[in-house]
Parts: sequence; C-alpha cells; structure tokens
Amino acid sequence: MFKKAMTVVTSLALAVTITAASADHAEARRGRTAAVVGGFALGALVLGAAGAYGQSYRRSGCYRGPAECRWVGGECYWNRWGEEVCRRGHRECFHPTYCD
Repeated sequence: MFKKAMTVVTSLALAVTITAASADHAEARRGRTAAVVGGFALGALVLGAAGAYGQSYRRSGCYRGPAECRWVGGECYWNRWGEEVCRRGHRECFHPTYCD
C-alpha cells in the first residue's frame, strides 16, 4: 500500500514540476501552448496513476468483495468491588479479498 501511494505522489510531483517549469515560459511569451501541454501531461499522469492503482488485485486474479460488517463485543473485567464491568462493543467493517 505504501509503495503504491508513493508512486502516485511521485507521479504528481513530477507532473507539477513539469507544469510549473513550463508556466514561466508561457507567461514570458504571452502564449498558452506550454500551459495547455503541461495540463494535458498532468492529466495523463494522474489518470495513469489512478488507473494503475486498482490493477494489482486484477493482475493476481484477486478482487475486493463487498463490505461485510459485524458487531465486536467490548472487553469485560472485574473491578475491585467484585463487580463485572463490560465496555460497549463496536461495529467493524472490512472488504474481504477473494482470489480465483
């Protein structure tokens, strides 16, 4: 997960750098060509990174299933007066991974 997130962040940083570097020249020439090209490059990089993000499950034949929720009971303990004290439970949801 961390490796995927860093790939997306690095791609975005590269796209922003390219766009920022071309914006100076576009303003100096009073043209919009470099800014438009930089915008298209940024869009292509972002769409490529977003598309590749979910591909790891598909390549391995695995996919995330629908959310499944269950109730998890709280912990119980005995206090110093000999009474049993139980904490409230909570609802826990997760997406199981199914592989073919």
